[in-house]
Amino acid sequence: MKGKVYLIGAGPGDPGLITLKAVEALKHADTVVFDRLINPDILKWASPQAEFIDVGKFPKNHPVPQSKINHILYKKALEGKNVARLKGGDPFVFGRGGEEALYLRQNQIPFEIICGVTSAVAVPAYAGIPVTHRYAASSVHIITGHEKDGGSSIDFEALAKLEGTLVFLMGIKNLDNITNSLIKYGKSPDTPAAVIMKGTTPGQKTAVGTLSNIDDKVRQAGIKNPAVIVIGQVVNLRDELSWYEKGELFGKRILFLGTDFSDEPTPTRDLPFYELKQEGAEVIICPTLKISSQLENVKGFVNEIADYDILIFTSKNGVNAFISCMKENRIDARHLAGKQIWAIGEKTGGELSKAHIYPDVVPKVYTSKALLSCIEKEHFGKSAAVITSDIGGAELIAGLENCGIKAKKITAYKNEPNFEIKEELLKKIRDGIDAAVFTSPSSFDFMRKILNDDMASFKNVKIAAIGPVTKAALEKAGQTVDIMPQEYTLEGLSRAILAYYI
Repeated sequence: MKGKVYLIGAGPGDPGLITLKAVEALKHADTVVFDRLINPDILKWASPQAEFIDVGKFPKNHPVPQSKINHILYKKALEGKNVARLKGGDPFVFGRGGEEALYLRQNQIPFEIICGVTSAVAVPAYAGIPVTHRYAASSVHIITGHEKDGGSSIDFEALAKLEGTLVFLMGIKNLDNITNSLIKYGKSPDTPAAVIMKGTTPGQKTAVGTLSNIDDKVRQAGIKNPAVIVIGQVVNLRDELSWYEKGELFGKRILFLGTDFSDEPTPTRDLPFYELKQEGAEVIICPTLKISSQLENVKGFVNEIADYDILIFTSKNGVNAFISCMKENRIDARHLAGKQIWAIGEKTGGELSKAHIYPDVVPKVYTSKALLSCIEKEHFGKSAAVITSDIGGAELIAGLENCGIKAKKITAYKNEPNFEIKEELLKKIRDGIDAAVFTSPSSFDFMRKILNDDMASFKNVKIAAIGPVTKAALEKAGQTVDIMPQEYTLEGLSRAILAYYI
Protein backbone atom coordinates (compact mmCIF):
# COMPACT_ATOMS: atom_id res chain seq x y z
CA MET A 1 0.00 0.00 0.00
CA LYS A 2 1.34 3.44 -0.95
CA GLY A 3 2.02 6.05 1.66
CA LYS A 4 1.15 9.71 1.36
CA VAL A 5 3.32 12.80 0.97
CA TYR A 6 2.43 15.96 2.89
CA LEU A 7 3.95 19.09 1.36
CA ILE A 8 4.14 21.25 4.47
CA GLY A 9 4.90 24.93 4.87
CA ALA A 10 6.88 25.36 8.08
CA GLY A 11 6.60 29.13 8.16
CA PRO A 12 9.39 31.73 8.16
CA GLY A 13 11.34 30.65 11.26
CA ASP A 14 9.39 31.34 14.45
CA PRO A 15 8.10 27.88 15.49
CA GLY A 16 4.91 29.54 16.74
CA LEU A 17 3.94 30.38 13.17
CA ILE A 18 3.55 26.78 12.01
CA THR A 19 -0.04 25.60 11.63
CA LEU A 20 -1.83 23.05 13.80
CA LYS A 21 -2.43 20.91 10.73
CA ALA A 22 1.29 20.86 9.96
CA VAL A 23 2.12 19.79 13.52
CA GLU A 24 -0.40 16.97 13.34
CA ALA A 25 1.12 15.71 10.07
CA LEU A 26 4.63 15.88 11.55
CA LYS A 27 3.62 13.88 14.61
CA HIS A 28 2.43 10.99 12.47
CA ALA A 29 5.13 11.06 9.79
CA ASP A 30 7.33 8.02 9.22
CA THR A 31 9.84 10.07 7.22
CA VAL A 32 10.62 13.79 7.46
CA VAL A 33 12.35 15.41 4.48
CA PHE A 34 13.45 18.94 5.36
CA ASP A 35 15.19 21.97 3.88
CA ARG A 36 18.09 24.13 5.07
CA LEU A 37 16.05 27.05 6.39
CA ILE A 38 13.83 24.96 8.66
CA ASN A 39 14.09 25.95 12.31
CA PRO A 40 15.48 22.80 14.02
CA ASP A 41 13.00 23.27 16.87
CA ILE A 42 10.17 22.43 14.48
CA LEU A 43 11.61 18.94 14.01
CA LYS A 44 10.91 18.28 17.72
CA TRP A 45 7.25 17.79 16.84
CA ALA A 46 8.11 14.74 14.78
CA SER A 47 8.39 11.31 16.37
CA PRO A 48 11.93 10.43 17.53
CA GLN A 49 11.42 7.13 15.68
CA ALA A 50 10.87 8.93 12.37
CA GLU A 51 13.49 8.87 9.63
CA PHE A 52 14.99 12.33 9.08
CA ILE A 53 16.44 13.26 5.69
CA ASP A 54 18.22 16.60 5.29
CA VAL A 55 18.03 17.84 1.70
CA GLY A 56 19.16 21.38 2.53
CA LYS A 57 20.41 23.43 -0.34
CA PHE A 58 22.59 26.54 -0.38
CA PRO A 59 22.76 29.08 -3.22
CA LYS A 60 25.20 27.79 -5.87
CA ASN A 61 25.66 24.62 -3.81
CA HIS A 62 23.04 21.90 -4.25
CA PRO A 63 24.12 18.80 -2.30
CA VAL A 64 20.74 17.20 -3.05
CA PRO A 65 19.42 18.21 -6.49
CA GLN A 66 15.68 18.71 -6.96
CA SER A 67 15.38 15.61 -9.13
CA LYS A 68 16.76 13.48 -6.31
CA ILE A 69 14.44 15.10 -3.76
CA ASN A 70 11.51 14.22 -6.00
CA HIS A 71 12.73 10.62 -6.16
CA ILE A 72 13.17 10.42 -2.37
CA LEU A 73 9.53 11.44 -1.86
CA TYR A 74 8.40 8.92 -4.48
CA LYS A 75 10.52 6.07 -3.08
CA LYS A 76 9.50 6.58 0.55
CA ALA A 77 5.81 6.76 -0.36
CA LEU A 78 6.15 3.53 -2.37
CA GLU A 79 7.51 1.91 0.80
CA GLY A 80 4.15 2.71 2.41
CA LYS A 81 5.46 5.54 4.54
CA ASN A 82 3.75 8.80 5.40
CA VAL A 83 6.21 11.48 4.32
CA ALA A 84 6.35 15.00 5.74
CA ARG A 85 8.08 17.20 3.18
CA LEU A 86 8.94 20.22 5.31
CA LYS A 87 9.64 23.46 3.45
CA GLY A 88 10.29 26.99 4.69
CA GLY A 89 7.47 29.51 4.39
CA ASP A 90 4.70 28.23 2.13
CA PRO A 91 5.40 25.34 -0.26
CA PHE A 92 3.74 27.13 -3.19
CA VAL A 93 5.54 30.47 -2.76
CA PHE A 94 8.90 29.98 -4.50
CA GLY A 95 9.32 26.72 -2.60
CA ARG A 96 9.19 24.35 -5.58
CA GLY A 97 6.16 22.75 -3.98
CA GLY A 98 4.38 22.89 -7.31
CA GLU A 99 7.17 20.95 -9.00
CA GLU A 100 7.13 18.26 -6.33
CA ALA A 101 3.33 17.99 -6.40
CA LEU A 102 3.35 17.55 -10.19
CA TYR A 103 6.01 14.86 -9.98
CA LEU A 104 4.00 12.98 -7.36
CA ARG A 105 0.79 13.26 -9.38
CA GLN A 106 2.56 12.00 -12.52
CA ASN A 107 3.78 9.00 -10.52
CA GLN A 108 0.37 8.38 -8.90
CA ILE A 109 1.54 9.15 -5.37
CA PRO A 110 -1.15 10.63 -3.06
CA PHE A 111 -0.23 14.04 -1.65
CA GLU A 112 -1.68 16.86 0.38
CA ILE A 113 -0.69 20.52 0.53
CA ILE A 114 -0.49 22.04 4.01
CA CYS A 115 -0.09 25.78 3.55
CA GLY A 116 2.39 27.77 5.60
CA VAL A 117 2.91 31.39 6.59
CA THR A 118 5.03 32.92 3.86
CA SER A 119 8.08 34.98 4.77
CA ALA A 120 6.92 37.56 2.22
CA VAL A 121 4.28 38.72 4.69
CA ALA A 122 5.50 37.53 8.11
CA VAL A 123 9.08 38.81 7.97
CA PRO A 124 8.11 42.41 7.11
CA ALA A 125 5.41 42.21 9.82
CA TYR A 126 8.03 41.22 12.44
CA ALA A 127 10.04 44.24 11.31
CA GLY A 128 7.02 46.52 11.79
CA ILE A 129 6.28 46.81 8.07
CA PRO A 130 2.76 45.95 6.85
CA VAL A 131 2.97 44.94 3.19
CA THR A 132 -0.31 46.74 2.55
CA HIS A 133 -1.80 49.80 4.19
CA ARG A 134 -4.86 51.81 3.35
CA TYR A 135 -2.91 55.04 2.82
CA ALA A 136 0.43 53.65 1.61
CA ALA A 137 -0.08 50.57 -0.59
CA SER A 138 -3.20 48.90 -1.94
CA SER A 139 -1.34 45.96 -3.48
CA VAL A 140 1.64 43.74 -2.79
CA HIS A 141 3.76 41.96 -5.37
CA ILE A 142 6.01 39.01 -4.45
CA ILE A 143 8.97 38.45 -6.75
CA THR A 144 11.79 35.94 -6.68
CA GLY A 145 15.17 37.59 -6.34
CA HIS A 146 17.00 34.37 -7.16
CA GLU A 147 16.34 33.30 -10.73
CA LYS A 148 17.53 30.44 -12.87
CA ASP A 149 20.96 30.84 -14.46
CA GLY A 150 20.94 32.30 -17.93
CA GLY A 151 19.41 35.72 -17.53
CA SER A 152 16.55 37.54 -15.85
CA SER A 153 12.89 37.04 -16.66
CA ILE A 154 11.76 39.80 -14.30
CA ASP A 155 10.05 42.72 -16.04
CA PHE A 156 11.64 45.55 -14.07
CA GLU A 157 10.06 48.11 -16.38
CA ALA A 158 6.60 46.93 -15.34
CA LEU A 159 7.54 46.66 -11.67
CA ALA A 160 8.94 50.17 -11.61
CA LYS A 161 5.53 51.55 -12.59
CA LEU A 162 3.65 49.79 -9.80
CA GLU A 163 2.52 51.83 -6.77
CA GLY A 164 2.17 48.81 -4.51
CA THR A 165 4.73 47.14 -2.24
CA LEU A 166 7.43 45.03 -3.88
CA VAL A 167 8.72 42.07 -1.88
CA PHE A 168 11.72 40.17 -3.20
CA LEU A 169 12.57 36.78 -1.71
CA MET A 170 16.03 35.19 -1.89
CA GLY A 171 17.44 38.31 -3.54
CA ILE A 172 20.23 39.52 -1.27
CA LYS A 173 22.99 38.65 -3.76
CA ASN A 174 21.09 40.44 -6.52
CA LEU A 175 20.16 43.48 -4.42
CA ASP A 176 22.38 45.85 -6.39
CA ASN A 177 20.87 44.69 -9.70
CA ILE A 178 17.32 44.89 -8.32
CA THR A 179 17.65 48.46 -7.05
CA ASN A 180 19.55 49.74 -10.10
CA SER A 181 17.07 48.13 -12.49
CA LEU A 182 14.09 49.70 -10.74
CA ILE A 183 15.76 53.13 -10.78
CA LYS A 184 16.72 52.65 -14.44
CA TYR A 185 13.07 52.14 -15.39
CA GLY A 186 11.76 55.13 -13.51
CA LYS A 187 11.36 54.19 -9.82
CA SER A 188 12.40 57.12 -7.67
CA PRO A 189 15.82 56.64 -6.03
CA ASP A 190 14.20 57.99 -2.83
CA THR A 191 11.69 55.13 -2.65
CA PRO A 192 11.90 53.63 0.89
CA ALA A 193 13.48 50.18 1.10
CA ALA A 194 14.25 47.68 3.84
CA VAL A 195 16.10 44.38 4.04
CA ILE A 196 15.33 41.99 6.92
CA MET A 197 17.70 39.13 7.75
CA LYS A 198 16.60 36.01 9.67
CA GLY A 199 13.15 37.47 10.13
CA THR A 200 10.85 36.20 12.92
CA THR A 201 13.84 34.71 14.80
CA PRO A 202 15.99 36.14 17.61
CA GLY A 203 18.69 36.74 14.97
CA GLN A 204 16.52 39.22 13.10
CA LYS A 205 18.35 42.30 11.79
CA THR A 206 16.89 45.10 9.69
CA ALA A 207 18.49 47.71 7.45
CA VAL A 208 16.39 50.64 6.24
CA GLY A 209 17.17 53.15 3.50
CA THR A 210 16.16 54.05 0.00
CA LEU A 211 16.62 52.45 -3.41
CA SER A 212 19.73 54.60 -3.89
CA ASN A 213 21.52 53.58 -0.68
CA ILE A 214 20.01 50.34 0.65
CA ASP A 215 22.82 48.28 -0.85
CA ASP A 216 25.38 50.22 1.20
CA LYS A 217 23.19 50.04 4.32
CA VAL A 218 22.97 46.25 3.99
CA ARG A 219 26.74 45.88 3.69
CA GLN A 220 27.33 48.14 6.68
CA ALA A 221 24.87 46.14 8.80
CA GLY A 222 26.42 42.82 7.80
CA ILE A 223 23.13 41.49 6.51
CA LYS A 224 23.28 38.18 4.64
CA ASN A 225 20.96 35.40 3.54
CA PRO A 226 18.27 34.50 4.41
CA ALA A 227 16.78 37.93 3.87
CA VAL A 228 13.63 39.58 2.56
CA ILE A 229 13.69 42.82 0.56
CA VAL A 230 10.76 45.25 0.90
CA ILE A 231 10.38 48.28 -1.37
CA GLY A 232 7.62 50.86 -1.06
CA GLN A 233 6.07 53.56 1.11
CA VAL A 234 5.02 51.03 3.77
CA VAL A 235 8.66 50.90 4.92
CA ASN A 236 8.15 54.36 6.46
CA LEU A 237 5.70 52.81 8.95
CA ARG A 238 8.49 50.84 10.63
CA ASP A 239 9.40 53.71 12.97
CA GLU A 240 5.89 53.59 14.44
CA LEU A 241 5.11 49.88 14.17
CA SER A 242 8.39 48.15 15.05
CA TRP A 243 7.64 45.74 17.90
CA TYR A 244 9.66 42.51 17.74
CA GLU A 245 13.07 44.15 17.92
CA LYS A 246 11.89 46.36 20.80
CA GLY A 247 12.02 43.50 23.33
CA GLU A 248 14.06 44.28 26.45
CA LEU A 249 16.26 41.23 25.82
CA PHE A 250 16.26 41.28 22.03
CA GLY A 251 19.62 40.07 20.77
CA LYS A 252 20.57 38.39 24.07
CA ARG A 253 21.65 34.76 23.78
CA ILE A 254 21.09 32.73 26.94
CA LEU A 255 22.67 29.28 27.14
CA PHE A 256 20.80 26.80 29.33
CA LEU A 257 23.09 23.95 30.43
CA GLY A 258 20.86 22.00 32.82
CA THR A 259 18.16 19.39 32.59
CA ASP A 260 14.67 19.17 34.08
CA PHE A 261 13.40 21.45 31.34
CA SER A 262 10.63 20.74 28.85
CA ASP A 263 11.82 22.49 25.72
CA GLU A 264 8.62 22.79 23.71
CA PRO A 265 9.03 24.13 20.17
CA THR A 266 6.34 26.71 20.90
CA PRO A 267 6.76 28.07 24.44
CA THR A 268 3.57 28.43 26.46
CA ARG A 269 2.98 30.67 29.43
CA ASP A 270 3.39 27.86 31.96
CA LEU A 271 6.87 26.89 30.75
CA PRO A 272 10.15 28.28 32.15
CA PHE A 273 11.85 31.02 30.15
CA TYR A 274 8.60 31.98 28.40
CA GLU A 275 9.01 35.59 29.50
CA LEU A 276 12.63 35.67 28.33
CA LYS A 277 11.60 34.53 24.87
CA GLN A 278 8.71 37.00 24.84
CA GLU A 279 11.22 39.78 25.48
CA GLY A 280 13.25 38.69 22.47
CA ALA A 281 15.97 36.56 24.06
CA GLU A 282 17.24 33.48 22.29
CA VAL A 283 17.19 30.63 24.81
CA ILE A 284 19.58 27.90 23.71
CA ILE A 285 19.03 24.49 25.27
CA CYS A 286 22.26 22.52 25.51
CA PRO A 287 22.09 20.13 28.52
CA THR A 288 25.49 19.00 29.75
CA LEU A 289 23.86 16.21 31.75
CA LYS A 290 22.52 12.99 30.32
CA ILE A 291 19.98 11.21 32.50
CA SER A 292 19.76 7.42 32.43
CA SER A 293 17.20 5.64 34.61
CA GLN A 294 18.38 2.78 36.80
CA LEU A 295 15.18 0.77 36.76
CA GLU A 296 16.73 -2.40 38.19
CA ASN A 297 17.70 -0.46 41.32
CA VAL A 298 14.21 0.98 41.57
CA LYS A 299 12.63 -2.44 41.06
CA GLY A 300 14.70 -3.84 43.91
CA PHE A 301 13.60 -0.94 46.11
CA VAL A 302 9.92 -1.46 45.21
CA ASN A 303 10.18 -5.11 46.23
CA GLU A 304 11.49 -4.00 49.64
CA ILE A 305 9.25 -0.97 50.04
CA ALA A 306 7.60 -2.47 53.14
CA ASP A 307 10.87 -1.81 55.00
CA TYR A 308 10.43 1.98 54.71
CA ASP A 309 8.16 4.46 56.44
CA ILE A 310 9.11 7.51 54.38
CA LEU A 311 9.84 7.85 50.66
CA ILE A 312 11.79 10.99 49.76
CA PHE A 313 12.00 12.20 46.15
CA THR A 314 14.67 14.79 45.39
CA SER A 315 13.83 15.55 41.74
CA LYS A 316 11.45 14.94 38.85
CA ASN A 317 13.93 12.45 37.39
CA GLY A 318 13.64 10.22 40.46
CA VAL A 319 9.85 10.45 40.29
CA ASN A 320 9.84 9.51 36.60
CA ALA A 321 12.08 6.49 37.20
CA PHE A 322 9.86 5.36 40.09
CA ILE A 323 6.61 5.77 38.13
CA SER A 324 8.10 3.98 35.10
CA CYS A 325 9.04 1.04 37.31
CA MET A 326 5.55 0.90 38.82
CA LYS A 327 3.95 0.88 35.36
CA GLU A 328 6.34 -1.72 34.01
CA ASN A 329 5.62 -4.04 36.93
CA ARG A 330 1.89 -3.24 37.10
CA ILE A 331 2.14 -1.84 40.63
CA ASP A 332 -0.43 0.73 41.69
CA ALA A 333 -0.84 3.16 44.58
CA ARG A 334 -2.02 0.42 46.97
CA HIS A 335 1.63 -0.54 47.26
CA LEU A 336 2.25 2.80 48.97
CA ALA A 337 -0.35 2.39 51.71
CA GLY A 338 0.84 3.82 55.00
CA LYS A 339 3.92 5.49 53.53
CA GLN A 340 4.83 9.12 54.03
CA ILE A 341 5.78 10.80 50.73
CA TRP A 342 8.20 13.74 50.85
CA ALA A 343 9.35 15.84 47.91
CA ILE A 344 12.02 18.49 47.56
CA GLY A 345 10.42 21.35 45.66
CA GLU A 346 7.05 22.03 44.12
CA LYS A 347 8.12 20.70 40.71
CA THR A 348 9.01 17.33 42.21
CA GLY A 349 5.74 17.31 44.11
CA GLY A 350 3.87 18.26 40.95
CA GLU A 351 5.40 15.34 39.06
CA LEU A 352 4.18 12.97 41.79
CA SER A 353 0.72 14.52 41.62
CA LYS A 354 0.51 13.64 37.92
CA ALA A 355 0.56 10.00 39.01
CA HIS A 356 -2.05 10.73 41.73
CA ILE A 357 0.59 10.47 44.46
CA TYR A 358 0.27 13.53 46.66
CA PRO A 359 3.27 14.32 48.90
CA ASP A 360 2.81 14.89 52.61
CA VAL A 361 5.82 17.19 52.94
CA VAL A 362 7.01 19.75 50.37
CA PRO A 363 9.31 22.52 51.63
CA LYS A 364 8.78 25.95 50.14
CA VAL A 365 12.49 26.25 49.36
CA TYR A 366 14.04 23.78 46.95
CA THR A 367 16.92 22.55 49.15
CA SER A 368 17.75 19.51 51.28
CA LYS A 369 18.25 21.86 54.24
CA ALA A 370 14.67 23.12 53.90
CA LEU A 371 13.34 19.55 53.85
CA LEU A 372 15.30 18.67 56.99
CA SER A 373 13.72 21.64 58.77
CA CYS A 374 10.32 19.95 58.26
CA ILE A 375 11.26 16.94 60.41
CA GLU A 376 9.26 16.61 63.61
CA LYS A 377 9.60 14.40 66.70
CA GLU A 378 7.08 11.91 65.35
CA HIS A 379 9.52 11.08 62.54
CA PHE A 380 12.34 10.03 64.87
CA GLY A 381 13.13 6.33 64.64
CA LYS A 382 11.51 5.97 61.22
CA SER A 383 13.24 4.57 58.17
CA ALA A 384 13.48 6.54 54.92
CA ALA A 385 14.37 5.78 51.33
CA VAL A 386 15.98 8.69 49.45
CA ILE A 387 15.20 8.26 45.75
CA THR A 388 17.90 10.28 44.03
CA SER A 389 20.77 10.25 41.52
CA ASP A 390 24.11 8.45 41.68
CA ILE A 391 25.84 11.69 42.73
CA GLY A 392 23.14 13.13 44.98
CA GLY A 393 21.67 12.62 48.43
CA ALA A 394 24.78 12.64 50.64
CA GLU A 395 23.92 15.85 52.51
CA LEU A 396 20.27 14.86 52.91
CA ILE A 397 21.05 11.36 54.19
CA ALA A 398 23.56 12.72 56.72
CA GLY A 399 20.97 15.23 57.92
CA LEU A 400 18.27 12.58 58.25
CA GLU A 401 20.50 10.33 60.32
CA ASN A 402 21.43 13.24 62.58
CA CYS A 403 17.70 13.65 63.19
CA GLY A 404 17.32 10.00 64.17
CA ILE A 405 15.93 8.74 60.86
CA LYS A 406 17.54 5.67 59.36
CA ALA A 407 18.10 6.54 55.70
CA LYS A 408 19.09 4.56 52.63
CA LYS A 409 19.98 5.91 49.23
CA ILE A 410 18.15 4.49 46.20
CA THR A 411 19.97 5.32 42.97
CA ALA A 412 17.07 5.83 40.59
CA TYR A 413 19.05 7.48 37.82
CA LYS A 414 22.56 8.39 36.80
CA ASN A 415 23.91 11.78 35.80
CA GLU A 416 26.56 11.50 33.11
CA PRO A 417 28.39 14.05 30.96
CA ASN A 418 26.49 14.58 27.73
CA PHE A 419 29.47 14.37 25.38
CA GLU A 420 27.10 14.10 22.42
CA ILE A 421 26.47 17.85 22.54
CA LYS A 422 30.16 18.84 22.48
CA GLU A 423 30.25 20.11 18.88
CA GLU A 424 26.93 21.91 19.25
CA LEU A 425 28.04 23.45 22.56
CA LEU A 426 31.32 24.67 21.08
CA LYS A 427 29.48 26.19 18.11
CA LYS A 428 27.01 28.01 20.36
CA ILE A 429 29.85 29.40 22.46
CA ARG A 430 31.82 30.47 19.36
CA ASP A 431 28.72 32.25 18.03
CA GLY A 432 28.68 34.25 21.27
CA ILE A 433 26.51 34.01 24.37
CA ASP A 434 25.50 36.62 26.92
CA ALA A 435 24.56 34.40 29.86
CA ALA A 436 25.12 30.78 30.90
CA VAL A 437 22.53 29.15 33.17
CA PHE A 438 23.41 26.31 35.58
CA THR A 439 20.80 24.38 37.54
CA SER A 440 23.09 22.14 39.57
CA PRO A 441 26.78 21.73 40.44
CA SER A 442 26.93 18.75 38.08
CA SER A 443 25.64 20.83 35.13
CA PHE A 444 28.78 22.96 35.60
CA ASP A 445 31.17 20.09 36.38
CA PHE A 446 30.05 18.14 33.33
CA MET A 447 30.38 21.20 31.11
CA ARG A 448 34.01 21.50 32.20
CA LYS A 449 34.58 17.84 31.36
CA ILE A 450 32.99 18.28 27.94
CA LEU A 451 35.12 21.37 27.25
CA ASN A 452 38.27 19.85 28.80
CA ASP A 453 38.35 22.65 31.40
CA ASP A 454 38.65 25.30 28.67
CA MET A 455 36.68 28.14 30.27
CA ALA A 456 38.32 30.97 28.32
CA SER A 457 35.17 31.49 26.24
CA PHE A 458 33.19 32.28 29.40
CA LYS A 459 35.36 35.24 30.36
CA ASN A 460 32.76 37.90 29.53
CA VAL A 461 29.67 35.74 30.02
CA LYS A 462 27.21 36.41 32.83
CA ILE A 463 26.70 33.37 35.06
CA ALA A 464 23.30 32.42 36.50
CA ALA A 465 22.87 29.78 39.22
CA ILE A 466 19.55 28.33 40.31
CA GLY A 467 20.34 28.34 44.03
CA PRO A 468 22.95 28.61 46.80
CA VAL A 469 24.33 25.07 46.39
CA THR A 470 25.02 25.60 42.70
CA LYS A 471 26.33 29.12 43.39
CA ALA A 472 28.78 27.82 45.99
CA ALA A 473 30.07 25.13 43.61
CA LEU A 474 30.62 27.69 40.84
CA GLU A 475 32.40 30.11 43.16
CA LYS A 476 34.61 27.33 44.49
CA ALA A 477 35.68 26.72 40.90
CA GLY A 478 36.61 30.39 40.52
CA GLN A 479 33.50 31.62 38.69
CA THR A 480 31.63 34.80 39.56
CA VAL A 481 27.90 34.25 39.86
CA ASP A 482 26.00 37.31 38.63
CA ILE A 483 22.43 36.07 38.94
CA MET A 484 20.69 33.92 41.56
CA PRO A 485 16.93 33.95 42.20
CA GLN A 486 15.20 34.20 45.56
CA GLU A 487 12.99 31.29 44.52
CA TYR A 488 15.18 28.33 43.55
CA THR A 489 13.16 27.20 40.56
CA LEU A 490 13.42 27.62 36.80
CA GLU A 491 10.60 30.15 36.91
CA GLY A 492 12.40 32.09 39.64
CA LEU A 493 15.61 31.92 37.66
CA SER A 494 13.84 33.21 34.55
CA ARG A 495 12.46 36.19 36.49
CA ALA A 496 15.87 36.92 37.99
CA ILE A 497 17.55 36.96 34.56
CA LEU A 498 14.86 39.27 33.22
CA ALA A 499 15.25 41.62 36.22
CA TYR A 500 19.03 41.61 35.82
CA TYR A 501 18.89 42.92 32.27
CA ILE A 502 15.94 45.26 32.74
